[in-house]
Amino acid sequence: MFEFSRLTVVLALGIAMLGACRSEGAASAVSNAAPAELSAADRAAIEAADSAFVAAANAGDLDALTKVYASNASLLPPNLPPQKGLGAIRGYWGGFLKAYSVKFEIGSDTVEGRGDLAYNVGHYRFTAVPKSRDGTGVADEGKFVEILKKQPDGSWKYLVDMYSSNLAPQN
Repeated sequence: MFEFSRLTVVLALGIAMLGACRSEGAASAVSNAAPAELSAADRAAIEAADSAFVAAANAGDLDALTKVYASNASLLPPNLPPQKGLGAIRGYWGGFLKAYSVKFEIGSDTVEGRGDLAYNVGHYRFTAVPKSRDGTGVADEGKFVEILKKQPDGSWKYLVDMYSSNLAPQN
């Protein structure tokens, strides 16, 4: 009877270890699975971030404009160093909106993402009319890349915002 008990224990341990290996394999298969693609709601929320940016810029509303950026965001404008964090981004856009009345138009060409990260590649056009009589107006068109992060409330905010002109530099 002693041998039978020992054999039973060995078999029971073997079965338990085999089950543990299968569970561990299944768990790592789940954890290694690719995050889900963007849902229709996610795409709509990304479009809403762009719409909020345009509406805020066109209204000259700096507070609303900076709300589309994550707290640790970076703005990468042409011919300037990166503007890192909301304070720097607020300073950049605040100076622009203080000097000009603007009209932005933007459109997305590609929106892709997985899980809580997405990117948006698109195009823009804007005009900027100086608020003072001694300034010169600006018109530009170009392209942008945004990297966005989904927030706990389901909204998407810019983590990285980079844009550049399609126009030749002015001398």
